[in-house]
Amino acid sequence: MEFVAKPQEAHRVQATIPAAVAGALKEVSGFAGCLVMISDQEARLVTVVTLWAGEDRRKRCGENARWVHALLAPYLDRCLRVQTMVAHLPVLVAIQPEGSGAGECSMGQQLPLKDESVCAA
Repeated sequence: MEFVAKPQEAHRVQATIPAAVAGALKEVSGFAGCLVMISDQEARLVTVVTLWAGEDRRKRCGENARWVHALLAPYLDRCLRVQTMVAHLPVLVAIQPEGSGAGECSMGQQLPLKDESVCAA
């Protein structure tokens, strides 16, 4: 969901929405997480993406879209877009830290371990 946050709520969105969505959906089968993205051009322009996995991911995504919208209602000044997408992403080997420099990481071999499809709304 892409929306314009209320002026008085814009500063709280990034800190409060992930916990609110995760808290509300953590027991829902297939819920795989939530992304909150704030535009670097306009602090009130917010995109919230919920991630769903499993065989019935599309069904769960659709069933819970209204709940997500209701959770976001206190922050919402104007809804711009709501859509559901299917994302296909390979699961990659995690980043391995190198011993040469403090705080540096190198990408080890990034071989797909397993292909995974998720539903994002």
